[in-house]
Amino acid sequence: MLRLTISVKNLKEIADLLNTVVTEAKFKIDANGVSVKAVDPAHVAMMSIDIPKEVFIEFQTEGEEEISLDVERLKSVIRLASSTDHVTLVKEKEKLKFEINTIVKSISLLDNSTVTTPRVPQINSEFYVVLAKTELEKGLKAAEDVSDSIRLSLSSENFKARSMSDSEESEMVLTKDMLKEIKCQSPIKSSYPLEYLLKLVKSLTSSDDLKLSFKDEYPLTIEFSFGQSKSTPSSFIKGSFLLAPRIEQ
Repeated sequence: MLRLTISVKNLKEIADLLNTVVTEAKFKIDANGVSVKAVDPAHVAMMSIDIPKEVFIEFQTEGEEEISLDVERLKSVIRLASSTDHVTLVKEKEKLKFEINTIVKSISLLDNSTVTTPRVPQINSEFYVVLAKTELEKGLKAAEDVSDSIRLSLSSENFKARSMSDSEESEMVLTKDMLKEIKCQSPIKSSYPLEYLLKLVKSLTSSDDLKLSFKDEYPLTIEFSFGQSKSTPSSFIKGSFLLAPRIEQ
């Protein structure tokens, strides 16, 4: 029997994050918790989320299992609840039942064979920066009406996010003392599609800090965490977002 209880706030953030890249997702459940990986149809962005069992209020499963869901339908069920509610998910044959206070609603599960789970590549960069999510969001929003791409640059002294068009320009500069952490021996820079980054930061409603790793014309990795377990304070929902670079001519 599969029976999981989680806060609506956490489930909504998970659904919103997945929805930045896909409309359907496959969840893998085992004794350690739940994990999900998804890649957008254009193979530009990839999302990976791990939800340890300690984050759940109730966690019952018999061995390993996979369930596939329409993310939009999942979000429509979540809208029935308030942010302070808990939701219990129960698998019943080919349906997933949601119990939210006085409401019980079921949605059909998707055929697992029709939903692809991507293999997450090992993208490593020794250069990274850790900054407040709110600061990155400001820089991205400033660039939103300037261009559809943004150039990130990192040195030992600062982190910059710059966007340019024929008529406008925006730049965010965060000096070393304004950053949580910085590691960069030599200057690096790379451009990325702005739309994906904006969707990500808007979905991360309860993450405080983000770790950005990249190098010259190289994929960007953004690591984040949220949903701290009250019973196990060291347990968080952890995720990573991988974004292909935009090669400028």
